[in-house]
Amino acid sequence: METIAKLPSPSYSSSGKFLGAGIAGLLPIRPLLPPFQGYLSKTIVCDGTSRSGSHLRSLAATASTTMQPSNGPTAQTPGHDSPSNASSIDRGGQPPLKQDFDVAELPVEIICEIFEKFMEGDSQPNREDPPQRSLIPHSCRSDPTILGWICSRWRAVAIGLPTLWSTICIHNPKSSQIHLVNTWLARSANSPLYLKFGYNWNDDITDLRAAPQILTSFISRLESWREIDFDIPLHLLGAFSPMVKMPRAPLLLQSAVLGFNPYVQDFVPHIDAIWKVLHASPNLRHVDWAGHGAYNFPTHAPFHQLTHVKTNYEFSVDGILAFLTAVPLIEELCISTINLPSVTVPDPGVPPLLLQHLRVLIVYSRSITTCSLFSSLTCPSLQSLRLKHHSLTDQPDQNLSELIPFLRRSTCQLHTLELIDRHLSEPILENLLQSPNLCSLKLLRVSMDFVRDKIIHLLTDKSEQGSHRILPQLEKLILDICETTDGFLATMISSHLYNDETSLGSLRRVKVTPRKAFRPIDNHFFHTDKLYLNSESSVYYI
Repeated sequence: METIAKLPSPSYSSSGKFLGAGIAGLLPIRPLLPPFQGYLSKTIVCDGTSRSGSHLRSLAATASTTMQPSNGPTAQTPGHDSPSNASSIDRGGQPPLKQDFDVAELPVEIICEIFEKFMEGDSQPNREDPPQRSLIPHSCRSDPTILGWICSRWRAVAIGLPTLWSTICIHNPKSSQIHLVNTWLARSANSPLYLKFGYNWNDDITDLRAAPQILTSFISRLESWREIDFDIPLHLLGAFSPMVKMPRAPLLLQSAVLGFNPYVQDFVPHIDAIWKVLHASPNLRHVDWAGHGAYNFPTHAPFHQLTHVKTNYEFSVDGILAFLTAVPLIEELCISTINLPSVTVPDPGVPPLLLQHLRVLIVYSRSITTCSLFSSLTCPSLQSLRLKHHSLTDQPDQNLSELIPFLRRSTCQLHTLELIDRHLSEPILENLLQSPNLCSLKLLRVSMDFVRDKIIHLLTDKSEQGSHRILPQLEKLILDICETTDGFLATMISSHLYNDETSLGSLRRVKVTPRKAFRPIDNHFFHTDKLYLNSESSVYYI
């Protein structure tokens, strides 16, 4: 299990002197912004913010490990076990700051850099969403409104720093958020915006009367959109009517996720008109067409500039290949779903299509073999491959025999491989796992009818030197349904497990689902102190 170490947080006085002693000198003075002029002197108190003061107080320790002082190498900052040692920070040979240094003396450029560091995404995001939570995303524990509590000067600088207010996330619109949204948009000035709008049908606190007003405010700043992620109830579609008629275009837009629920065929033309506005951006790279409303490749999409595409259409293999010829820069592609028969048969005399930049490929298919897709592609940069196939009958209708020559021809090194197919052939899986293209594999997921002893033996096998013959760098293993001899799983997993003392092995996380229940040897292994059991689903983890 993971252990998360938290940096100690020194207390500080209302004047900010202890806080100033911890942060001054850690960051280089760079001309990040024009000289401090004309910042607003008032702020609007927001209703209910998450108390992120401890994050701000520990910022000095974080910054000291990531920033370079202007006079030399990285400063080494001792732990802040108490306020008394805040003045003993090693500033690259400079004398320590006086303990009575006031945060108000910091140059505005440094204050701005502190604020931006304060608002960076957190590796341990806050998943709670209380009714009074402000407009910050779940990936960030910090709220810019907290900065106004330090002193009047910091409050003025925070209000005048547009990037602090350029990310607005709405989950279940509320009337209290209308004023907040308009305030944050005003403070964001001309900064590129990241906007998120989500809705939970089962949540009673949602105020649908507020939703159109919030969306109207978002649309009024169309020219500043950089990223949008909108999941919209269909009856709010009318809020986007002004957007279609605007003479302005979202020229800064780089990423667009847009979906309307539920799906009604009559409204598809109206949703397509919205996508047409979004596609007008010369900077658009990421599109998610998987939401309801887009049911075929839009003819007005800027295919030549797209790098990330997610779909939710019905495809044939030849339809996918025709699309891939139009997206030469594609890096990540999620195809859902191949379930239509192809009209044409691939010409064996035509060389495979080269997708030079494709790193991630996700393919969902149903009752249609995708073998011809892989025989028609070469992907030298491919790192992640996820294949999920569902058969509508009890007989296999998917053949992955072309997967091995596809990887060999591409000369790629996969880091992630997920194969989800009830009828996956054990001989094909065995040959695939021994492919040299999987020598650097970090994550393997196999979901088939049953994972049996032969595959487990293969994963256990070692050379005379003691290293695994296949998947020597495996870090995460997921086996969805196992029916194996008692003890085989325990032996295989033990041989791969990372050892803190010797640094041998690489496996750190395992998820195993037995067909019924583990027998004595495996059962004992999965209850050791290195493992824990999710008893509800009979799934076991490292």
